[in-house]
Formats: sequence, structure tokens, C-alpha cells
Amino acid sequence: MEELTKRDYPIGVLESLISSRGKQAIDRKLTKYGYGFTSTGSGTKRVYTITSLPNAQARFKSYCVHSLGMSPQTDFKKFREFVFYLAYDEGFSGKPDEMMEEYLRLEGRGMARQTISKYKHYLESLNYIAPVGDFVYYRVSKKYGVQEHEEITKEEYNKAWRYYFEWRNDHPDENSSRAYAYMYSKFKGVPRKQEKIVENAICAKELNTLYTLASDAIMEEIGG
Repeated sequence: MEELTKRDYPIGVLESLISSRGKQAIDRKLTKYGYGFTSTGSGTKRVYTITSLPNAQARFKSYCVHSLGMSPQTDFKKFREFVFYLAYDEGFSGKPDEMMEEYLRLEGRGMARQTISKYKHYLESLNYIAPVGDFVYYRVSKKYGVQEHEEITKEEYNKAWRYYFEWRNDHPDENSSRAYAYMYSKFKGVPRKQEKIVENAICAKELNTLYTLASDAIMEEIGG
């Protein structure tokens, strides 16, 4: 179902836009998606006037379901927040999933990295974003039971794994977990890497629509 604006729509045009035929079906669908409307005339000469639009939360959900093909059972509040940070926070968009999770937790918008990964993969499936063959390297450690992340260089990442393989070579009969523990001790954490993502310029229009709807929904919620 396409986004409608406050104007007149001949019934034939509206049927095509919202994939419903006949007055009763159109009335039900417009009501379901939060549109205010009136109609005059009869049969093929009926004209609908959209008098009010759905609130921003409903518009975001409607766009995600009908334009992006997302399940209606999606947690749209979490997806909305992920999209918002991806679009407008440069400190967020270039991070690996684990660091995104920590970043959102510190922002008071907790979201599991499995959920973050799911959202990223969905946008990738739409060709809205794509990996670029370049990586973010980082160290994962724990302090007072809380996982922390720190960006590192590729050289530091490679050095950490050298600790691991050197220990394995010196202790061929030992369990690999001992080598892992040795690496952790020397490196003060675990080395990780994740491929960076970029927006697909070909889908700039669609991404801009998604970003704007997410922003509108958040601003509406906080009274902005």
C-alpha cells in the first residue's frame, strides 16, 4: 500500500494504490491504516478525499510492512531506533554488531546484537546497504563483569592471533583453550573483526523515505 496524501482520489486510482477494490474494502483498509477520509459519488465516479493522515508510528509500520515486506509481528520500535541511529549517528553506523549493542545500551535503547544483525541482514537483502570488503578491528574484554569494546588496528589484531598460534606451536599437545587464554592475557582481550557496510546510492530515495519515517516516529513519541 502506497503512502497517500491529503487530496482527492478517484476510486479507480485509489483501488490501484492500495490494492483494494470496491467501497467497502477501501473503507476498511483506509480505516485500518489510520487515514481520515470522506467520499462522494457512486460506482466508478466515486471520489475519496483523504482528510487526515495516520500518525507517524502507523506510517512507519505501514511502510515497513507494505513497501519493505517486513512481518507485521516485527518489533517496529526497535527497528525504528536501529534505522534512526544508522541514518543520523556517524558514531554508530561504522561499528560492528557487538559495539552497536554496547552503544545502544549506553544510550538507554537496549538491543541484542542478534537483533541488530537481523536488521542489518534484512536491509542487505533489500540492497539498501552492502558490505564493502573493508573491516573494523576491535578488542573485546570484560571489566567488572561488563563487556567493553575498543577499536584497534589491523596490525594489533594480527599480533593478538600471533600470540595464539605461537602458544599452539610451542605446546602442540595442549588444549586450544589454553592458547586462547594465553592470547587473552597477553592482548588484554579477544580480537574481533567485522566487515564495514555502506549505503547503496541506487536506493537513496528508498533509504531517505525510511530514515525520514523513522525520525518522524521518534520525534512524535518524544513530543518533538
